[in-house]
Amino acid sequence: MMWFVVAASLLAVVTFFCLVRTERSDKEIAPYVSHCLFWLFIPIVSNIVLSLSPDVTVCRFCYTVFFISTTVLRYYLAEFVFKYCNIEIKKPYLRYSMIAVTAFDIISIAMNYVFSHVFRVTADTGIIEPLPDHTRMLFEGDKVHIHFEPLGYYKIHLIISLFLFGVSFIGLLIKCIKTSKLYRDRYVVILTAITITAVWDAFHVFTNSPVDRSILGMCLCGIFIYNYAMEYIPSVLLDEMKKTVLYSISDGILFFDEDRNCIFANSAAMLQLDMKDASMGFEKLLSLTGEEREKSKDYTSKAMTCSRIENGEEYIYDVELHKLHDMQGKLIGSFAKITDTTERTKREELNRYLATHDRLTGIYNTDRLYEAVREVLRDNPDKDFYIVASDIKEFKLVNDRYGRDYADKLLIRIANLFGDKATSPTTRYGRIGSDKFGCLIEKKAYSEQIFISAMNEVPNIDRNLTIPIIMHAGVYEIEDKSMPISAMFDRAFIAIASVKNEAECKVAYYEENARDELLWGQKITEQLDNAILHGQIVPYLQAQVSCEGKVVGAEVLVRWNHPEEGFMPPVKFLSILEKNGMIAKIDQYIWECACRILRRWKFEGREDLYLSVNISPKDFYMIDVPSVIIGLAEKYELDRSKLRLEITESIMMNDIDEKLKTIVRLREAGFIVEMDDFGSGYSSLNMLKDMPVDVLKLDMIFLKDTENNERTKKIMSLIIDLAKSLGVPVIAEGVETVEQVDLLAKMGCDYFQGYYFARPVSLEEYEQKNLNAS
Repeated sequence: MMWFVVAASLLAVVTFFCLVRTERSDKEIAPYVSHCLFWLFIPIVSNIVLSLSPDVTVCRFCYTVFFISTTVLRYYLAEFVFKYCNIEIKKPYLRYSMIAVTAFDIISIAMNYVFSHVFRVTADTGIIEPLPDHTRMLFEGDKVHIHFEPLGYYKIHLIISLFLFGVSFIGLLIKCIKTSKLYRDRYVVILTAITITAVWDAFHVFTNSPVDRSILGMCLCGIFIYNYAMEYIPSVLLDEMKKTVLYSISDGILFFDEDRNCIFANSAAMLQLDMKDASMGFEKLLSLTGEEREKSKDYTSKAMTCSRIENGEEYIYDVELHKLHDMQGKLIGSFAKITDTTERTKREELNRYLATHDRLTGIYNTDRLYEAVREVLRDNPDKDFYIVASDIKEFKLVNDRYGRDYADKLLIRIANLFGDKATSPTTRYGRIGSDKFGCLIEKKAYSEQIFISAMNEVPNIDRNLTIPIIMHAGVYEIEDKSMPISAMFDRAFIAIASVKNEAECKVAYYEENARDELLWGQKITEQLDNAILHGQIVPYLQAQVSCEGKVVGAEVLVRWNHPEEGFMPPVKFLSILEKNGMIAKIDQYIWECACRILRRWKFEGREDLYLSVNISPKDFYMIDVPSVIIGLAEKYELDRSKLRLEITESIMMNDIDEKLKTIVRLREAGFIVEMDDFGSGYSSLNMLKDMPVDVLKLDMIFLKDTENNERTKKIMSLIIDLAKSLGVPVIAEGVETVEQVDLLAKMGCDYFQGYYFARPVSLEEYEQKNLNAS
């Protein structure tokens, strides 16, 4: 018996040591191992006490503790297996069943003190009487002094133990079958230990020993569980993973022994160094790095960038070389890491290029151009320079008319022309955005004719253009080199703005008053939204009268009641808003004002009056004109014939087919379309032939100095006769004298508009004069 006590005591010490280490661990599995070890330690100790004590009461208590703790142990063993094998119990009835039978067994064993239904422990009385066959005896030497007799419930306890063991066994068996061979040993060992312990425990059931020696197997099983769950790292698995990682990574890896013989090279290294045999590794590495063999001994670690050419392609590598030493500092070998950085390096070079160059043209972008100009000015303080900027007139129209491909070719050609003309070493040029280009050129190298000839060459990429490509250049002489570079280019573009509407003047020079005009344009543009919101933009009406002098309607004009500038005439802001496209906002606002007036007149019974509103050429590019106007007419429930739409010949300069479709759509919607300023253009008759209009408005430029000009009168008369033959009424605008009225009336003009009859007035004044009077 003493051998058992000694062995159990040693295993108890080891189990307790494992338990302490587990309690200090923060591994996720640690609590499950800890529960197993704790409930294993208790039955070991109870068995030791049982083996040493001859006292019946002590033995009965030890047996009770032993049976309860082994039941709890088997339950926690199953919980450990679930966690260790990563088994997810989707249906909770199994765990509930385990808890239920474990609790039932614990309570039943504890109640043995009351019912004596599990086991009975008695002392040797010295009376000779027959004992049951299943009675187990505890010996002290050769003398029996304790009798252990299992009773009826003991078999149920064994069945519960078998059930809990079976759960653990099946879980481990399934994991062993499903898992990879690399992981199988960590499950097979524990499964084997549990199985042996279970067999040993079953063997104990059929012996007469009152001491369960299978507890020794349980201890060994617990130690295996601790080792494999808490300490064990399978070397085969680790080696296989290392090998897999080394072969799968994209970096080349080579290992060398202390004599620099290559003992390992992964597939990436074989490919990068173009090797068929790993033994060539060191020589190939020297060939790549360009080092001499002897000098390669002189470093502990080193990093370098290398390149090689293969089939005309350059490949770039980052190479790291490191020597390896053992714990005592002795050299055990070295390794090299080769990273293919070809794509990354090329991408970085491309990113650096794109950060400083325009993607389309390949010349400097805005930021790099400004930086380059700043560098030249800083390095040449004694030289004089010009800033020259250029852009294309109405580039958006060019883009819309001829398409993106043509526009891109145009911009590339401009960039190439700048490059061809940049002969001075201090010249810097680039694209500032869209169609805007700029350059810095030394004053002595500057020639206006160079830029004029370059701008004349630009349209030559296509000689079949229906609209001309017109470029302008602006020149600013740098006086203050400390001025921001952006401000210098702004001044050059201000010079362009001063001649933007002139076809003949190709080059303009910056003057301070041009800057003032630009600032004024920026000011009113920024204030436009607020002006509309607060009613500063107001409609003015100029009456239109018949030959009999009856007011039949009015043209709606726009005025700006500026809080600082006062009442501004259209000439002070309309042309600016026309250029930047903001005219569409004013036009839409005036259209809506006209609709409100017509609706009010309708309710007041004045449906005999109409209003004419102007449609700017830019409106067609900024908004969907028919949708907006039709929407307003529907919103205010108007008779659409009362809202007349005035368009100019210039609208038809571009996209004629699309504009004709728009006009047809408006007429079909019920609006009357008037051609304004007829006769002021070069193709009026052609427009009259193609454009489906309802009314002609004659430009009174025909009547300028016409009192004694019979030729002009005949032309005017012919135009009116032509309009009448087409069934198109004529309105003469700009009529200022009684002589003009008489002349036009004789020619058959239908309606008149001008200062002779009425100046543009506010809505209140118009209504007071015309509505109240009637």
